[in-house]
Amino acid sequence: MKGIPDPYYSLFETYIGSDPAIVVVNSALLQFAERKDFPWHLRIGVHCAMQGENGMPTAEEVDSLSHLERLIEPAIQSDDNAIFLARITARGERVLLYRVRNPERANETLQALISVSEPLREWEYQMEHDADWLLAQPELELVIQASTSD
Repeated sequence: MKGIPDPYYSLFETYIGSDPAIVVVNSALLQFAERKDFPWHLRIGVHCAMQGENGMPTAEEVDSLSHLERLIEPAIQSDDNAIFLARITARGERVLLYRVRNPERANETLQALISVSEPLREWEYQMEHDADWLLAQPELELVIQASTSD
């Protein structure tokens, strides 16, 4: 198996409906040839406790969300079991999207993290089998649209 590509992050200021959204996409996954090895789509949703205008987190909240991400990301990505796809901040929520190789191992890791007695923020996750990467298309499409509009 070929290696996982080094991430290349693209930042988008966009909208979900009429609500502002900040989306960071790992655009290196557009050309990722080994997609079949990561057939599971993981969505982690984190409720923003402190919100400013239009449901966007305050600066203090961004710090808390970033801290939580720094706990989740290395745990879920250990042994190349997951690849970061995107981060979406909108409507009072931070959403982390990953592509996963082994869902059982990811589930065990996430259950251990979620069972912390005093979590930094309320969060939940769901994993779906998505061998064709259809659930990843909205985020990857942002990158495609940006590259064709230049």
